Amino acid sequence: MKRNVFVFAVAAALLASVPASAAPPFGSFGGILGGGNSGGGVIPLAGWALDDNGVQAVDVLVDGTVAGRANYSRARAGVTARFPGFPDSALPGFAYQLDTTHYLNGLHTVSIRVRSRAGEVVLLEPRTFSFSNVEHDLEPFGAIDFPRAQAELRGTCDPAAPNRRYSVIAGYALDAGTQVDDAGVAYVELLVDRAVVANTRIDCGFFDETGGQTNCYGLRRLDVERTFPGLKDSPHAGFRFVLDIGAGIASGATTQGQHLITIRAGDVANQSRNIAEMPVTFSCYENIVNEDSFGEIDLTLRGLLYHGVIQVTGWALDYEGVVSVQILIDGHPTGNALYGLVRPVDDPTLSFYPGFINSFAPGWRFDVDTTLLQNGEHFLDVVVTDAHGKTTFIGKRRFVVNNVGG
Repeated sequence: MKRNVFVFAVAAALLASVPASAAPPFGSFGGILGGGNSGGGVIPLAGWALDDNGVQAVDVLVDGTVAGRANYSRARAGVTARFPGFPDSALPGFAYQLDTTHYLNGLHTVSIRVRSRAGEVVLLEPRTFSFSNVEHDLEPFGAIDFPRAQAELRGTCDPAAPNRRYSVIAGYALDAGTQVDDAGVAYVELLVDRAVVANTRIDCGFFDETGGQTNCYGLRRLDVERTFPGLKDSPHAGFRFVLDIGAGIASGATTQGQHLITIRAGDVANQSRNIAEMPVTFSCYENIVNEDSFGEIDLTLRGLLYHGVIQVTGWALDYEGVVSVQILIDGHPTGNALYGLVRPVDDPTLSFYPGFINSFAPGWRFDVDTTLLQNGEHFLDVVVTDAHGKTTFIGKRRFVVNNVGG
């Protein structure tokens, strides 16, 4: 009898750890990110969902009508640990930016509809929120995507130097309004130490030397459009400013050291707001003997399974110029990547680093024959050598080889 009880307990534990066959989708709607049951303008919603056949779509409904499709496949570590084995366990979270200005002020029911890849549909438990929108409360919002806070922005301080080094400030700005004609961003300004240095309404222009659209608003941002669907400017919400820090230092208009970068946006209803701010450091490029190279690895993706011949890709830049990109597998040199490839049109590398020797074609590619490796875990390293012979390690990726019969 005791043996039967033990066998039953083990079987139950095993069944609990794997997805049930043909089970409907399930999950949790967490409501407004950060808590609360009321809001105005654009409010962030979040939750998670799973299904044994995989989740096909997560839609957000307001009062029973679809408002839009949520962004699925976001990290939720607790859910991943609790429900291993489902097709989407690694990234079961969803998020949606709900524009409440499309609805009357008052109480509204928000629910989440989950559709599985097998066609099963489930509504997660709804929540009731109070929407409250007044025009003077709906100010612009946004963020600085590049550079990061505390970044060192370098310029060519020698006025006689033939090549200028520029610093790019880029991000996005959006605005929600209660009416169609009072929504939208009218201009974006760049401030340094609280002083306006550029305004997109009067200073925007296209210059090859500075990498294209300079001091402009309205740049294409597919990622912003996906995150904020329905907002008036979301397809073209990007801004890009360019600073010649070296010229400012040489003329005495600014100094080396720490400064404050601010982005201010104004909407068509004549409301303005500082939407982003960060400390940075200005310095002269001439102060550095030879700075490091930098770049990124696109593929391989961290920890995934690979077989056959795989293509490793990425990009690399160095102000002195890139001579080679070396690939190492498990610490052993494997070969040099093909360098000088043009990046995809939606990659911002070129626009972020104008003036760099290889910025028009900083991509690299290398083919790895995984059949020459043992099945199991491996590590890929990338080392860049510049025109002066200096080497820089720019990244490491873990990947797993799984060749049938290997």
